[in-house]
Amino acid sequence: MNSEYTTVLDAGAIQLPAGPLAIVLSLPVLLLAFAYAAKAGRWRLGTRPLQLVLWAAYLSYAPMTLFQYWNLWASRAEAREAVQMSVEAGPIAAAVTDEHRDGLFLETKQRFAVNGVDFEYRHLSLGFLDFLMPQSDLVALPLDRDAQVRVTYRHDGEQKQLLRFEIATNGASAQN
Repeated sequence: MNSEYTTVLDAGAIQLPAGPLAIVLSLPVLLLAFAYAAKAGRWRLGTRPLQLVLWAAYLSYAPMTLFQYWNLWASRAEAREAVQMSVEAGPIAAAVTDEHRDGLFLETKQRFAVNGVDFEYRHLSLGFLDFLMPQSDLVALPLDRDAQVRVTYRHDGEQKQLLRFEIATNGASAQN
C-alpha cells in the first residue's frame, strides 16, 4: 500500500522573516530624522552623547542581524543542494524530549531512532524579544511512540543533519 506523508520539518523551505530586515533598513532613517528634529527644535534630549549611543546600538545590531540572515540563507541552500542524503522510514523508537531554559533562551533537544539510526534535533528559541533576530520557524517534532515516519538526512560521519521529517497521515497502515 502506498502511504501518504505530511511534512513536519523541511530545512530546504525555511522562510526568511521580514521583520528584523525592516528594522535594520528603517532604523538609520529614523535616527537621522531624530537628529534633524533635535537640531531643528534645539532639544536638549538630542545631545551628541545620546545620538552616539543610539548609533552604536544600531551599528552593533545590524551586523548580528545580517549575519543571522546569511546563516539562515546558507543552511537553506545547503539543505536544498545536499548530495549525500539518506532516507529512513519506519516507526519511531526511543523518543526523548528535553527542554531547559538558559537565560533568555529555551533549548529543546529531541532524540529518537528510526530503524536503528539515532537522530538528534536541537534548537534554541528566544522567549523574549524574539522578533529582533531572524530565525527559522522552529517546530517540535511529533515523536509519538511507534508513529510511522520518513526521515531524510545528510550525514557526515557521526553528524546527521535533518533535511526533512515526514509523518504518515494514515497511521499504522503506512509501510515503506
